[in-house]
Amino acid sequence: MLDEFERLILKVLQHDGRASTQVLSDAVGLSPSPCWRRVKRLEDDGFITRYAAILDSKKLGLNALAHVQISLINHDVSSIDTFETFVEESEQVLECASITGDFDYILKVAATEPEALEHFIMHKLLRLGVVRTTTTNFILRQLKTSGALPITT
Repeated sequence: MLDEFERLILKVLQHDGRASTQVLSDAVGLSPSPCWRRVKRLEDDGFITRYAAILDSKKLGLNALAHVQISLINHDVSSIDTFETFVEESEQVLECASITGDFDYILKVAATEPEALEHFIMHKLLRLGVVRTTTTNFILRQLKTSGALPITT
């Protein structure tokens, strides 16, 4: 179980992963040493899995974002392993989730332009030999991209 200090630490770090121990300790009402020990424990216990910078996709020339729904041909171990290895190794795949319904997975994919996204689907994804069908929805505008999880206090 997380205590109040730890929940506050997590809230602050989700919004500013570069917050110094002093900034964290001021925000949560602890002195720096106990605050640092709590952050270290949160990391060691797997509550904090990594730190990352959130980048502007447009400034990087990634002007085509899409959700791609995937149905696999079959669900044997080999097919699933092939697909999941591809997802792990592909920088264009930003997110992947196993889902319920008519499809098996949904990907969030980034590309420089629609043609590059088509190339990714046709020449990489479908050539895996394990994908039955895909449905692609272009993201026209992202209303919220937080990444922060709700932490009740």
